[in-house]
Amino acid sequence: MALINLHERGKKIQKKADPMVRIAEAKFPSPFEAGLVYSSPARGTWTIAHTSMLIPGSHQIFVCPSCCLRGVVLSAEEMGAMDRFSMLEFTDDHILRGDLEEMIIEGVSEILCEMDVLPTCVLLYTSCVQHFLNIDLHLVYRTLAEKFREVDFIDCYMLPTMRAHFSPEKMQWRQLYRGVDTSLPRNPGAVNLIGSCYEIDPESEIFDLFRRAGMTVRQLPTVGTYAEYKRMGEAAFNIYFNPIVSYAAEDLAKRLQMTPVYLPAVYETKAILENEKRLADALGLSEPIPDHRALAGEADSALDRASAALRDFDIAIDAAAVTRPVSLAKKLFLHGFRIRVLYADAFSPEEKEDFEYLRVRVPELCILPMTDWRMRAVLRKNPAGGRNILAIGQKAAYFTGTKYFVNLVENGGLYGFRGIIRLAKEMTEGALHPRQPREMISEKALGCKDQCARMRHVPPANAGQA
Repeated sequence: MALINLHERGKKIQKKADPMVRIAEAKFPSPFEAGLVYSSPARGTWTIAHTSMLIPGSHQIFVCPSCCLRGVVLSAEEMGAMDRFSMLEFTDDHILRGDLEEMIIEGVSEILCEMDVLPTCVLLYTSCVQHFLNIDLHLVYRTLAEKFREVDFIDCYMLPTMRAHFSPEKMQWRQLYRGVDTSLPRNPGAVNLIGSCYEIDPESEIFDLFRRAGMTVRQLPTVGTYAEYKRMGEAAFNIYFNPIVSYAAEDLAKRLQMTPVYLPAVYETKAILENEKRLADALGLSEPIPDHRALAGEADSALDRASAALRDFDIAIDAAAVTRPVSLAKKLFLHGFRIRVLYADAFSPEEKEDFEYLRVRVPELCILPMTDWRMRAVLRKNPAGGRNILAIGQKAAYFTGTKYFVNLVENGGLYGFRGIIRLAKEMTEGALHPRQPREMISEKALGCKDQCARMRHVPPANAGQA
């Protein structure tokens, strides 16, 4: 009897700890309360230590206490980029002596003077403590710039404690474009694609519009030299696909008078065509613009074929895989897929209409957080109770324990109708070829190691001798 009571008590605790909510009862846009955070072993998303590597010839220097440095130095080591990474550890003694400015200037100077060749730019990361103490960072950067005139210094920030005011990701993307050349005149034939860790697929139909307009297109994942990165400062337009990049786009518009154009990574045919019309208008393309309605039909056909191939599968999607998980869920639902689980801590307000659509038509859809502490104890299985599950995204793959998944992070460079066609293909392949996800999802920053290897062969153009 005592054992039975203990078992029942355990079941009640388990039920109370289960964060799952059905979409019919979920609050929008934040179904879950903020609190203690859990980080799953699905680590393919990029951190600030990884995104900095996108600038050719750059060198990162983190000025932090040892507890903060532990994570970033392991990231640099794991991706084989210790040659582009340095750190300065400050202690209580520096704070008590009040010499943090001198410590940064002397430490950075020593690091650079020991190099055979100076980097083209230094991304100097200060942390929460320096800002709580309100040290004179203007003095630090001014002194370093005078001492190393061949080096561009970009102020960067590792401030997770200030997340309530702005996210580190938003600040990171803004700062990554602070090094572009501000003296160049606007070139109406140049456009930047900003805010993506992955190359936007050149097969995407928006490139048809760029070719029609004769545009030179630059994006961080493909710029080959630091000089080419600097020339991003001539662009007349900045195209971005993720709302968190608006901070960077607004900053560039204010400082360099570049026109920002927001093209969200949506999946509905009408919305994609509206994005193309918005882009064509911004670029000043005269009618007729490229007609992609036939391509939209190809995308729908690709999804129909994938739906037939996956008729025995439930679908789980995580918000780390795509920036519009609800939009994708609706698109897949309309093509006959069984959408069972969404993993997201919160949703973009832009997805409210799609959210309400699914609330009515798929009220049993499970919503689970990605970082809630309770996810540590949630059983790794299909929470909807199905047999087979195809996960779109690493976190969905981890939490469901499935061997069928699409290894996708932050849209993976997919966009538009051709992006949908590629996704449908990858979903089919993911269902046909089961894999052990453990090793694949445990590597930090999916694709960053390859990016670092490419950058290693980029000559440090315009760098002076130390």
